[in-house]
Amino acid sequence: MSATETSQSQQFTNHWQRAVNEQIQRWDAFVAEVGKLETKGFEQACANADEAARLTKESAAYVSLLSAQWRKLAVDATRQAFEMFSAKA
Repeated sequence: MSATETSQSQQFTNHWQRAVNEQIQRWDAFVAEVGKLETKGFEQACANADEAARLTKESAAYVSLLSAQWRKLAVDATRQAFEMFSAKA
């Protein structure tokens, strides 16, 4: 094998190794970016779950308040109806 052939194969090997290293660096950067996006997505999902839980609690508290007011109105209306009937009798 001549020196030129050896030099060309070494150049090819060097170019190949450089290309492989660059591709590995790109892949590493891509995976790191995916990791960042995954973290942001998880944080957003947790924030959405917290907001949904807060809204559910507020809705339940409002339903409870409406129910208590309805019971009070029902008792007051019943009391007034009986008072009207007993006053006429």
